[in-house]
Amino acid sequence: MNHTTLAALTSAAVSLSYWLFFRRRQVPGPASPLPLPPGPSPLPFLGNVLDMPRKREWETFSRWHKAYGDIVFVSLVGRPMIILNSFEATTELLDDRSTTYSDRPRFPLIDLIDHEFNFGFMAFGQQWKTNRRLFSNQYNKNTVHTFEHAFRASVSTLLRNLLRDPESFADHLRLHAGQVILDVTYGVTVTSREDPLIRIAEAVMDATSVAISPAMWVLNPIPILQSLPTWLGGENLSRRLRQWQKDIRDLQDVPFERVKASLVTRDVRPSFTSILLQEDDSAEQENMIRQCAAVAYGAASDTTVAAAVVFFLTMALYPDVQKKAQAEIDRVVGSDRLPNYTDQGELPYVTAVLKEVQEIFNFLPGLPHMTTKDDEYIGYRIPAGSIVVGNIWGMLHDPRMYPDPSVFDPERYLHAGRLDCSTNDPSRIAFGFGRRSCPGKNFAETSLWLLVAQCLAVYSISPADEKAAHNLDFTSGAISHPIPFPCIIRPRSESARMLLENISADL
Repeated sequence: MNHTTLAALTSAAVSLSYWLFFRRRQVPGPASPLPLPPGPSPLPFLGNVLDMPRKREWETFSRWHKAYGDIVFVSLVGRPMIILNSFEATTELLDDRSTTYSDRPRFPLIDLIDHEFNFGFMAFGQQWKTNRRLFSNQYNKNTVHTFEHAFRASVSTLLRNLLRDPESFADHLRLHAGQVILDVTYGVTVTSREDPLIRIAEAVMDATSVAISPAMWVLNPIPILQSLPTWLGGENLSRRLRQWQKDIRDLQDVPFERVKASLVTRDVRPSFTSILLQEDDSAEQENMIRQCAAVAYGAASDTTVAAAVVFFLTMALYPDVQKKAQAEIDRVVGSDRLPNYTDQGELPYVTAVLKEVQEIFNFLPGLPHMTTKDDEYIGYRIPAGSIVVGNIWGMLHDPRMYPDPSVFDPERYLHAGRLDCSTNDPSRIAFGFGRRSCPGKNFAETSLWLLVAQCLAVYSISPADEKAAHNLDFTSGAISHPIPFPCIIRPRSESARMLLENISADL
């Protein structure tokens, strides 16, 4: 949906909805002596719709933070929106008062493309609780060790591919992410970035990134937009929506049906899907397993890619950090083998590098919450039905928590040579808050740690164009990716090359 189409639909909807909608919702909630939080001045009828960013939303939110403080109010055609800019405010509301702040606003485009089965977008209620519990029981910190075989196999393939074709490192990282999640979720092995299952996940994440981007939030408060025929957006929009609907059906059905067929022939590999189907294959449970597997398959692949690409970028930009991490690996592990999970406790600097990647280049989505009743915070009224957004980028760059936040400094997570994130763990922010925090956090961090440690052990990473790398931009949307950039990736020593050649021979 281009901005011209969006503007036309918005204008039409505002004109049609004004008397029925705007006047009713201009002042939501009961009369209250408490003021709303400060924020930019709204326009008549539209509120702050035109102030909402279409890209690089973190810059706008951070600018409002400086102007108005830790809690900011904007109006979207009468719908209240609250932006939380500090860790203190966000944890008090989204964590401590989670019963009030755990709902989700509707995403009209998510409904149009039939992606509402994703529990990340569901309203707070029993269906959400049941689906999230099913997912969390399989992807939590107590079960993540059972996936180590998949993590090791996919990183080995990545190391081999980087030796063969280092210039295509971003493609290799996409394959790696797809291999991990398809193996764990469905017991499916893929060997090529061009595999249809990889393509399906990428297509769905492209669609989802558009559907839940801040540019689309302005559609949420306008009910008439949710019932307008899609042909009003033109044939191009209708065609794109049909393709996205097909991609999302394929996301649920194609790998899932493979697992069901393998159960019949008894040629099945253990996976999230096969294990749960063998426990209970009732129609209701089967549908829930299908949905939760698709959530893992679609979301995990893209977030892992974004994080891994950012890791390569930071190592290219900060060679001193790279060398220090490699020196730690050499001292603890030596040069005749690759680091593994049993070494993690003795590699605090390597772990701190991964933490700092999360802090300085946030790559995960910050989906909006919604209040279910009126609330009050530091003397301000927060109306029921408010869209509530945690400014994740702003919190991760708040000098009150991260002195010199734009400086890439893994040392901020070390104390007396040991890892200490007790007061500033960026994953506490980057993976969301409250009951809506990312349930795949432990899976993602465990997978990424092995990738980081083993790549550092054997490869030297440098920028092909240092000036261009320092001026790199990031995409906007649900998950932020660096704009493609070239890197020089070489074995860092002769012993490293021998290790890589042995991996290639084994595979």
